[in-house]
Amino acid sequence: MFATRMSIILFALGSACSNGSGSDEGSGSLSGTGGSGSASDSEGGDTDDHEPEGELAEPDALGPQGLRRLSLAELGATLQLVTGIPADELAVMLAVLPGDGSTPFDNDYGIQTPSAPLVEGMFSIAEAVAERVLADPQLRAKVLGCTPTGPDDEACLRSFAERFGRLVLRRPLTSDELAEYASFIAVAEAEDDFDVAAALVLEALLFDAQFLYRIEIGEPVADAPDLVRLDDFEMASRLAFLLWGRGPDDALLDQAAQGELDTPAQIHATALALVQHRRGLEQLQRMHALWLGYETMGIDPQLAASLRAETDAVLERSLAEGSWLSAFTASETWLDATLAEHYDIALPQGEPGWVAYPDVRRRGLLSHGTLLSIGAKFGDTSPTERGKAVWTRLLCNEIPPPPPEVDSGLPPSGGPADACKTERYDMRTKTECASCHGILDSIGFGLENYGPAGEWRTTEPGRDDCSIAGEGELAAVGEFAGAGALGELLVDTGQLEGCFVRNFVQFAIGRAPDDSDARMVDALTTLFEDDDDAVQLLLQFVASEGFRHRRLDG
Repeated sequence: MFATRMSIILFALGSACSNGSGSDEGSGSLSGTGGSGSASDSEGGDTDDHEPEGELAEPDALGPQGLRRLSLAELGATLQLVTGIPADELAVMLAVLPGDGSTPFDNDYGIQTPSAPLVEGMFSIAEAVAERVLADPQLRAKVLGCTPTGPDDEACLRSFAERFGRLVLRRPLTSDELAEYASFIAVAEAEDDFDVAAALVLEALLFDAQFLYRIEIGEPVADAPDLVRLDDFEMASRLAFLLWGRGPDDALLDQAAQGELDTPAQIHATALALVQHRRGLEQLQRMHALWLGYETMGIDPQLAASLRAETDAVLERSLAEGSWLSAFTASETWLDATLAEHYDIALPQGEPGWVAYPDVRRRGLLSHGTLLSIGAKFGDTSPTERGKAVWTRLLCNEIPPPPPEVDSGLPPSGGPADACKTERYDMRTKTECASCHGILDSIGFGLENYGPAGEWRTTEPGRDDCSIAGEGELAAVGEFAGAGALGELLVDTGQLEGCFVRNFVQFAIGRAPDDSDARMVDALTTLFEDDDDAVQLLLQFVASEGFRHRRLDG
């Protein structure tokens, strides 16, 4: 049966380049918002022009972009959208697929290599999804969208293929494609079971390369052979995947069908509606978590959930207020009972909520257990790894790899094994390591008063004789003591904004920016340095001509 079904479905893979809702409830509270949480609420565009200026008006301001595959997170969210299967069930199904890797984002098309496990895994997922949907009366009715009158109801099968196919492939199906899917009714007649054909259609669509990959054909641009302008359906996909982390819903596809994603004003208005939805906020929070390295934390799950809620709340407030940098210097944070005990900070009236830090030991994101969980090593914190995270992730500075003869998997050997940490990490006598460790360890030691999950401490674990000074230095900027002071120094460097922009662009285009993207990155950095509003930065980017166009790779 596997071979038979595979042969019936394989035709779908050949259509990947042949053609150029599940609604959500809840709204976010981001800057410039205050409206509804549905893409369709932007119908008719915006009263302002939102015409891009300068480099944002140049179609070739972004470099070439290759073929992108859905990340596991995007795939799971899109499957949930099109089928209604709960996320936890889909996560089990998706576990058969190879992992995405991290650069630090999970959507880098440069490492998305095709493989036999990927193909086999996707086929098993398509079968499992079809079986799950058709076995559940509620999901079956929602996905089919019609009630078959019998095993030979070709009209119902065609209607299902047309509606479901548009949602899965993110564009209308051609008449030839619909005829191909409708022909599966012959199998249903032979088996005397309509659901046999429905399963084949569902599996074929989910196994189609145009579902797993983001196909962007576009329209050629005159006098620019390496440039294409995306059509409205391709724009709907770009907006949905960037702003919601999944494929477009029916409402957004309707906008594309009605030509409402054609002008910068229309795109800006649609993007605003997407961003102000709760899912838009969650996507921005997730982008920060991937960038800064706390999307997954190797600590107790309950504590990790509370820590993530704290950081998400501080980010939401700074994004809503249009002051992104304030997240690094915030004098308040959001705590629940778990974190109050963890940080030893009292809750107001004993209820979860916003709390003013009692002293300067804590200020901003760098004092959160999320960021401080990065770099746990050798059963404790690693000043080197923490310093590296600050130096490379937040400031976008580069650190060369260690010499080939150095094993970074071994504990530091700057001093005796029973020495205090400052001595064990002292690499000044190791000339091949001294320069980098001098930069990184100086940062990390300024955060040593915080344990592997951000808890406060004054001595090393199990070593009352090893007191922690908690004093550090940010190279070429100044000395500091503690997370709050480091946050202030990072803001003073003027590098945070540019580093955020580079990482945001990387998240948006699926690869690290290079010289071919410099005009876009520089223009966005200038805008961001001027107004410090990450949401407005995002809206300006998606309304730019560079986002509307694609330069061909190679």
